[in-house]
Amino acid sequence: MNKCKTIKRLLSSYLDKETNSEKTALVEIHVDSCLLCKEELLALQKIKYLVLSKEQRTLPQDYLVNRLREEILNQQYCETRPPWIVIMGNLSRMLIPLPGAVIVLSIIFLISISNQQVDKYSLEEHILSGTQTTTEIALGLILGS
Repeated sequence: MNKCKTIKRLLSSYLDKETNSEKTALVEIHVDSCLLCKEELLALQKIKYLVLSKEQRTLPQDYLVNRLREEILNQQYCETRPPWIVIMGNLSRMLIPLPGAVIVLSIIFLISISNQQVDKYSLEEHILSGTQTTTEIALGLILGS
């Protein structure tokens, strides 16, 4: 187990071919005999392959300069406005989804209340009708099935 810890520390360097010949041989011998370390090496190889096979994208030439300019302009805009206007602008962006959520939750609440009232009424109506009410019938009326 102690040897596995040593080998696991070397696996990444081994994959990148950064180990000397002695450590390379040590890793290869151990991996041939230890199933857990072999699985770890295979997993690292898969990860390395996935990372290397990803498409590398380059940013436009002046991307960082343009982003910096935008941030400076934004900062200057915020500094020239009264603080309460800046706060209201940020607050309004955060609160826009709130009315929609309230409406949806209200509709769900009203539907659930209306279903409960109908179920209770129909159970009461069934009991008052004088017909025999079993547990099965009562559950069926309450659950709406």
